[in-house]
Amino acid sequence: MTDPSDKSYVPASRFTSRQKVAQSGRIKVSKGAWVFRVLVILALLVFMTYMIQRGWEAQDPFLLAGIIFPIHAVNALVIGWIFFKSPATGKLGDDLVTVIIPVYNQHGMIETVVDAIFRSTYKNLEVVAINDGSKDGTTDALNKLAAKYPKLKVIHKKNEGKRKAIASAFYNSKGTFLVFIDSDSVVDANAIAELVRAFKGDPKVGAVVGLAKVWNSHKNTLTKFQDVWYDNSFNIRKAAESYFGSVLCCSGCLSAYRRETIASYVPYWTKAKVPLADDREMTTYVIAPKKGKQLMTPTTKNMMKWMSNFDDAEDRSLTGQALMQWKAVYVPSAVVYTEVPDAMKIFLKQQKRWKRGTLRVNFFVSGFFWRRNPVMSLLIFYMEFMYMFISPLLVVTSFIYEPLVLNNYWAPMIILAGMILTGIAQGVDYKFRDPGSKYWHYKPLETLMFAFVHCWLIFPAIWSLRKNDWGTR
Repeated sequence: MTDPSDKSYVPASRFTSRQKVAQSGRIKVSKGAWVFRVLVILALLVFMTYMIQRGWEAQDPFLLAGIIFPIHAVNALVIGWIFFKSPATGKLGDDLVTVIIPVYNQHGMIETVVDAIFRSTYKNLEVVAINDGSKDGTTDALNKLAAKYPKLKVIHKKNEGKRKAIASAFYNSKGTFLVFIDSDSVVDANAIAELVRAFKGDPKVGAVVGLAKVWNSHKNTLTKFQDVWYDNSFNIRKAAESYFGSVLCCSGCLSAYRRETIASYVPYWTKAKVPLADDREMTTYVIAPKKGKQLMTPTTKNMMKWMSNFDDAEDRSLTGQALMQWKAVYVPSAVVYTEVPDAMKIFLKQQKRWKRGTLRVNFFVSGFFWRRNPVMSLLIFYMEFMYMFISPLLVVTSFIYEPLVLNNYWAPMIILAGMILTGIAQGVDYKFRDPGSKYWHYKPLETLMFAFVHCWLIFPAIWSLRKNDWGTR
């Protein structure tokens, strides 16, 4: 991770997003970009048609299954590009907003994180920082910050995990809206105001997630890969989910909740014997139907009760709570800069932890999500959930079984070409949306890396499903 004493360390201001949101709520792009988008969609449709035709002629079910990824990509692109509009439409008001920062061993970053919060254009704030037994000098740093900012409340506690840290902050807060910020994430000055505008614009919105940009994207190839991955994850996937009011993961680096959406769950969540995967679960709670909410209560033994024993995917768990009765939406104008792993070992540890938490929440959500929105659940959620399990099989089949056993040497070439072309299209679109993006051309390579490396993490994720941890350090 980034070391502030390193001379290569660059402030977040150097990476300010130039992506703009129009008054209509759409992310701004040029007319030329729209021409490009239409050509991309047509090219992907032609590619899928060709794959179906070749697979049918060869009576090859594995080849036919290979179109799942491009179908999912087309669905997300069409919805994210054409239908999504930012929900940050309300008038601000003066509601008290509580900003919660769970902190563990962040001596190098915490001052920058807190300073950024107090530069916010939204002023009616209380900030609660929970020091979860840090051992690196974070305690002294937080005490100095508390003396500097009267609105900052610092709570030091023994190390018990992120779930109990957040719960402790919740009980020591009064805000109508709760904003969660990771202790390695730096918010833009307008971010909190934009989150509040989403709540004020629609009383049915219970959870909101902002746009995460990579703070240390300049560091090496791995961080540049994550820069383009984050862009697609937020501006395409979360945008598509947001159109249906069903963002599946309000990321821990910057997310917000109406107090009432999670108030009844926090006491139960706190009593779980093992720390919880908070942010993902909390979002699920917000947007689930009433019947699903009953399954998440303390009196029922069920998947959610089991899932609430874990701390390793906090964003999906909090999101899971929000999905119970409310909308969960994405606001691209609420920007946060977050630090990502710059070493492969740490990156894989983080991704395995995230995938493990995703599995827990998705198993629960799959039981009711189709009732919430059949179109979104089929086109986005269930297709992506299925792809998590079959992607390793598709890789082996396409690149080993097809050419070496069936002598279909053209199969891996076509699939590889499809991955690269999809990556190029997504990278170029990133540049259209954010003219300041420096690493958009890494997207094709990132697509291949995730296809051939990331997909295999499903196995260690399943193997360690009962394990609990939080953080990537």
